[in-house]
Amino acid sequence: MFNRAATPEPRAAEPAKTLSPQAPAMAPLKAPAPPLFGSPIQQTSTHTHNHAIDAPTSVLGQDITIAGHQLVIKTKGSLLIAGHIQGDVHGEAVTVGETGSVVGTITARTITVQGEVSGALKGSSVNLNATSRVDGDIVKQTLSIDEGAQFDGSVRRAKDVGEVTPDLS
Repeated sequence: MFNRAATPEPRAAEPAKTLSPQAPAMAPLKAPAPPLFGSPIQQTSTHTHNHAIDAPTSVLGQDITIAGHQLVIKTKGSLLIAGHIQGDVHGEAVTVGETGSVVGTITARTITVQGEVSGALKGSSVNLNATSRVDGDIVKQTLSIDEGAQFDGSVRRAKDVGEVTPDLS
């Protein structure tokens, strides 16, 4: 295209492109790929809290075990637990994955259990999936239990929203 001579090299003529009536003028746009770790709020609840969706999902992997005396884990976003926690968990949205386990109280606006929990669940929306095993009491505003879920404990409706609101300070 460029050379040292003052005159430009001649370009080969490109054939003109014609559009047929059946061919679209533009290639169809692909839908954006879903996030690598979707928010449990988006996956399990019809009501969404924008501040939780905007926050990234924190993941505690299968190889992680967290234990401590009076341990409290707090997140202002979403938390996916695939490992093991001995302590309390507070968050906007907490999901205990199929390989995850928690020994302690989980308090969150949205709680989804696919793994094992020994302790209380306190949430505005509590979902026990078919693979869940829960041994403890549930305080909730809404509750769904899938067929196949194992649950041993009592359930009661929250007296007020403050009872199921996580302490995120």
